[in-house]
Amino acid sequence: MNWDDLRFVAALSRAGSLAKTAAALGVDHTTVGRHIEAAERALGLRLFTRTAAGYVLTRDGERLLSPLRQVEDAVLALERGVHAQRGALEGTVRVTSPETFGIAYLAPRLARFGRQYPALCVELLPAGAVLDLSRSEAELAVRFVRTSHESLRVRRVGEVRHGFYASAAYLARHPVRTPGDLHEHPLLLPASGVELAWLQHLSPGVRPAFVSDVSLALAEAAQADAGLAVLPRFLGDRTPGLTHVPMPREPGQPLWLTVHRDLRQTPRVRVLVDFLVATLQADRDLLLGA
Repeated sequence: MNWDDLRFVAALSRAGSLAKTAAALGVDHTTVGRHIEAAERALGLRLFTRTAAGYVLTRDGERLLSPLRQVEDAVLALERGVHAQRGALEGTVRVTSPETFGIAYLAPRLARFGRQYPALCVELLPAGAVLDLSRSEAELAVRFVRTSHESLRVRRVGEVRHGFYASAAYLARHPVRTPGDLHEHPLLLPASGVELAWLQHLSPGVRPAFVSDVSLALAEAAQADAGLAVLPRFLGDRTPGLTHVPMPREPGQPLWLTVHRDLRQTPRVRVLVDFLVATLQADRDLLLGA
């Protein structure tokens, strides 16, 4: 048996499709299919059945999955151990985050950090999906949710507050004076989150005109005079043409920095952790909109 083939089997069992597996592993879908076929030939077993919903493990595949996951965990632990022993500030550190926070806040700061360490490459993975640090999909995570797992070390490093924004042209035509006025405006809102509970408390029964979980999309819509957008303060305050519309008790979300326990003292990870902690503390007023 070839471990590399079995690695693709484990990944396909999680993702359920060749395309999603290929995206997770950074290869094309034909490579995934080739490794699955090679694993089935080596084992003499049919591991997957292709259905309308995707690839489903056969009974033989299900029996294989538990020991395969144990092997995968052992290999990943070995890889982390090797990385942890490397003392030089070189190589790649992957950072995952929510999309807007990664693009609008982290990207310029991580790029500046990278200039200080020419042998170190920082790879930013701003994604809607939550990447798995225990499976080495990234080394660091900055998230609005606290991930609970015995192998992870989590630290609260800040808070992001949200507020209402609109273009100056829109507010000149449609001023907002009280929370009761919100019923008269098209609202540009996230699909979920603490912002919605806050909004219903401010003005019960209001309904959105436009919804997106990507705050950058809401900011673009607000810039186009489309209505009032709920945005993180670090984004709204820095977006040209937008004006903050004060409302009572603006909601906040805690920021959590997460790293695998096996990697937290690795020099290339440690130096980035220290940088992120210091940067987020220095930018406290920006994140809170103070």
